[in-house]
Amino acid sequence: MRRFTVLAALMIAATLTLAPAPVLAQDEEEEPDTNYITVTHIHMPATADREKAMQWIDQVMAPLANLNPNVLWYRVATHNWGANSKDVVILAEYDEWANIEADCPACDAWFEENQPAEDTPEREEWDAMAETFFKYFSGHKDEIYATNMDRAKN
Repeated sequence: MRRFTVLAALMIAATLTLAPAPVLAQDEEEEPDTNYITVTHIHMPATADREKAMQWIDQVMAPLANLNPNVLWYRVATHNWGANSKDVVILAEYDEWANIEADCPACDAWFEENQPAEDTPEREEWDAMAETFFKYFSGHKDEIYATNMDRAKN
């Protein structure tokens, strides 16, 4: 009987050694398609300053985001209801992490072409919008979220 047990154990061991490793469903799954969403929170009081800062967003930031091939979509949202109406939120989606800080030659060209010439009234207004925007932007908060595109509505 002992000889049968040893022989059976050797056969089982040989079978397990020669058999392919089991493939688990989890091993075959690929990483989900993931995009990244940047969220920038800026606190701007509802004053003339806010209007000037929003002009910078409308006239410079939004056109640059729309030109940028790395940006899938871009939104600017202002707080509509609740306790703190100072919030402005800028959202942008990217299909790769590296695209968040990727170069955009078309954006650089647009900026150079659209920035008014020095010592002109248009440049003074441009600089005033930028100064007001960056006054509030200096205290901004950034967040980056990963989104599984299997859960997205396209």
